[in-house]
Amino acid sequence: MASTPDRSGRGRPRPHPAAVIIRAAAGSLGAGMIILPAPELHGRSWALLPAGLLLVAASLAGPAARWRAVGTLAAGVAVLEAALGRPGLPGLAGAGLLILGYLLLVDAPRAMTAAVALRWLRRQLPAAVWGTLVAAAVLAVLAVPVPVSAWLLVAGAGAAVAATVAALPRRPGRPRQPR
Repeated sequence: MASTPDRSGRGRPRPHPAAVIIRAAAGSLGAGMIILPAPELHGRSWALLPAGLLLVAASLAGPAARWRAVGTLAAGVAVLEAALGRPGLPGLAGAGLLILGYLLLVDAPRAMTAAVALRWLRRQLPAAVWGTLVAAAVLAVLAVPVPVSAWLLVAGAGAAVAATVAALPRRPGRPRQPR
């Protein structure tokens, strides 16, 4: 984290308040995404709760915080909890939004001043808005009972393939050879 010198000139430097606030918000969202599906868990799946909370804590502080995989594993535990607990549609939508917010904030640069934090948050706004809209759309679509049809399954699979193709990074093509 970026730091400001201590007033006395001694001791450890203090972290910037903007970086602390971003980390605190990521921790709150991370704890929420792990705790929200917990009431629906049963049996051995309760072991996911402390494991997920430890991964959230490790993704925010300590030497493991530098590795992005720790935050991804914490989000994976939240997804696994939601799958094993089978919460209702509002619970799934809430868990999805908490996971989105956590993943956006845990990926924040470590050293930020207030101006850099505001600019970084502004750049994350489109992803947060689109994620919220998609969660609302999925919630609305899943709330409407629809009989299963082969055409609906084909359309859903096509939409999933199109979304995957759109999300994959593109490799730049070969430059043209001058004539």
